[in-house]
Amino acid sequence: MLTKMKLIQICFLILFSFSVKGQLKTHVDPNVRIGVDSLKSYKNETLGFRIQLGFDTDKNNLDSLRIKFMTLYPKTDAYITFEAPYFNFMVGDFRTEMEAGLMKEKLIGLFPLCIIHRTRIKLPRID
Repeated sequence: MLTKMKLIQICFLILFSFSVKGQLKTHVDPNVRIGVDSLKSYKNETLGFRIQLGFDTDKNNLDSLRIKFMTLYPKTDAYITFEAPYFNFMVGDFRTEMEAGLMKEKLIGLFPLCIIHRTRIKLPRID
């Protein structure tokens, strides 16, 4: 049978164990955080196709191409990226090569370059 002292100890532990507040700190390597953040960005991306309409070492030349494209197709996203030593101007977020091909047919002759590239794309927006 439980002694009176043991019973008091058990009651004390039960009563005060619920009021204990603690703090937990985690130390994570910065490289792990970078990896997690990059995985989050992949959630909104998938493999698909974009059309390259130009490349140049001078970004201002591509800005004029971008303005021309955006006036013709305001609902299609346009991207200027840098891959040394060139800036690349690509348009669209096409899931299939056929979709990209249909847009390419419309763009041939309007822009100096019209090449379909397989790349990571943002999920197409629903308009």
